[in-house]
Amino acid sequence: MKKIFLIISIFISLVFLASSVLAEQESSPGSDLTDKIKERLQETAEEGIQTAKDEIEEKTNRPKKKAFIGNVDSTSDTTINLVYKEQKYTINYTDSTVFEKSPGKKKLEADDIKSEDFLIAMGFVTTDDQSLDAKRVLSINQPISPKSRQLLSGKIKEIDGNKVSFNSKTITISSKTDFTIKDVDKPTIDDLQLEDNLFTLVILDKNGDIGQVKKVFVLPGKNNPASQEPTNADTDESTESAETESDSAEVEE
Repeated sequence: MKKIFLIISIFISLVFLASSVLAEQESSPGSDLTDKIKERLQETAEEGIQTAKDEIEEKTNRPKKKAFIGNVDSTSDTTINLVYKEQKYTINYTDSTVFEKSPGKKKLEADDIKSEDFLIAMGFVTTDDQSLDAKRVLSINQPISPKSRQLLSGKIKEIDGNKVSFNSKTITISSKTDFTIKDVDKPTIDDLQLEDNLFTLVILDKNGDIGQVKKVFVLPGKNNPASQEPTNADTDESTESAETESDSAEVEE
């Protein structure tokens, strides 16, 4: 591109130089040589500008490497239509296009691609940035958007089996949930009590509803025995009091 602009600059300079020469020649008698120089410079400048235009146009129309991502909206015998962030893209494929499933790079056929699959299509685009000629199409698990993760919290209002309700929300605690209750070793659902303070990291589905419950952390509330200090704690103060009472008993005897 720098080369193109350099060519254009040179020819523009030549045009200005020719104009200056001709301006000086206008004060003296005209000559055929001056006219020929003028014509030649104009022709050269026009040819150079046209060459630069052709090169720019060629580079603009030259296929560029690109990749499209998105969920499958529809398919046909030669195309796959993707949707990503409400924008539609067209993937053109041929018999030479490679289809794979990740992880593992399992070989697929075009017919294996289903609606809502998440694809990465790699290939070339020309002037149309919405259409790609695919060389390779990779089907992967739907990436989790950071916006889909939410931290929710509130006091537990209802416990029904492994379903826990708080702040008008209900979550299901499963074996895959990272479940922790402060000061409780190997906690279970049975260790929960109403009014416990619950904090949970969840993943929302595409409709904005709670899909997965990743982590649950609970601070025991007033109803939970885990929130109360043990009455038989062997503190220095209780030990000292017990020793004093023992000494008093011996004196009385």
